[in-house]
Amino acid sequence: MQTNIQERIWAEIEDAAENPIVISHEYLDDEQLPQERQFEVLTEIFNTNVRTHEIRTISNHFSPVFRNGHPTHLSVIGSTGTGKTITIRWFLAQIEKFCAGKGIPFQQVHLDLCCPTPCFRALNNLACLLDASKRYRKGVSLEEIMGRVEAKLKSSDGYLAVFVDEADNVRTDFNTFYQFLVKRLPKRIGARLVLIFTSNRLDWMENLDPRVKSCLKVRELSFKSYDADSLKRILTMRVKKALQPSRIEEGVIDKIAALASQQHGDARKAVNLLRRSADLAEQDRTAITLELVDRAYEEIERDKYIDMIRSSPKQLQAALYAALTGKPRTGALHTGPAYLVYERFCSETGLRPISQRAFSDLLYELDMYGFIRARTVSRGRYGRTKEIRTSFSRAIMCNLVRTIRETFSMPPGVMPL
Repeated sequence: MQTNIQERIWAEIEDAAENPIVISHEYLDDEQLPQERQFEVLTEIFNTNVRTHEIRTISNHFSPVFRNGHPTHLSVIGSTGTGKTITIRWFLAQIEKFCAGKGIPFQQVHLDLCCPTPCFRALNNLACLLDASKRYRKGVSLEEIMGRVEAKLKSSDGYLAVFVDEADNVRTDFNTFYQFLVKRLPKRIGARLVLIFTSNRLDWMENLDPRVKSCLKVRELSFKSYDADSLKRILTMRVKKALQPSRIEEGVIDKIAALASQQHGDARKAVNLLRRSADLAEQDRTAITLELVDRAYEEIERDKYIDMIRSSPKQLQAALYAALTGKPRTGALHTGPAYLVYERFCSETGLRPISQRAFSDLLYELDMYGFIRARTVSRGRYGRTKEIRTSFSRAIMCNLVRTIRETFSMPPGVMPL
């Protein structure tokens, strides 16, 4: 007797619920964790001697607070996923507790500039964090917002730590914003101001006005990418909190840590690979094996590029199709043959072809995104051309080609690879 779809769905749910591998999804995604529990996780990680050098440096930097001194400003730089933001937030919370115990007035605010932000919005957000203003959209001058912040802090005492996260994301009036923070604000408030900046860009201060840079006495701290040993400790702690340890094959954590450290040193991506491996294991009703880690890694890479090309302009998709399906005569594919494939694709889809020079610019863009490697070479009297190479696996290339054909409402056909 055939069961209906509702019964089959419920049977799958019951089967998955009886033998779960993931017992706490939130510990595999920090966005689901409240700040207090994020700090608990970070405390456990630091207790395993991860980021020892950085913690020692920041501790020494803030030690003048407890000697009636005035720390200089701090700039923390490093690539994505190295823990800059959460470490500074955690550390400022610790300093706040220590100061409360010593009777030292200490206030901290976290100005998150995760998205490109004009000066007006950045100042308005800072004023709202300090309870000096309400959130305005327009009709208020920069001078008025600055005045409100100064008036709010005029009678303050002790220390004020302003944490500017992603400091390079002030897109308009960049120097106006930092001139206010660095030169004007410290002279008009009662508290001692300590600025902490984080950025992924090593040169984010290069565009500052020289007058601002001369006043910005800043100590720089670089957060290096995590090595395999640190990632292994982070993943081991996550496994204890989020997964059934008995359902993980020996060597899985070592493999994920090694892959992540070789590719990017990003802790978030390493945890994401662990999560995707656990999801596949639950789906297959097996333990997390080394083979499942490989599958999860392949899916993450495939999904990243497919999502990006699916949302890209049609001309860029057509250029990638030509780069992936063009057949080189010898060695690498060159611009001329790739352009012929592009023109044929445009003819089939009704897309208006662009010039070969504009097509060459699209190849540069695809190289920048990591879809291809396009190297300009000289061919003597025959001029200059690009050598086009791809480093994707056959499975990812097939999926990219299939996605582009679907976007243009073309039948899948036989993959010309």
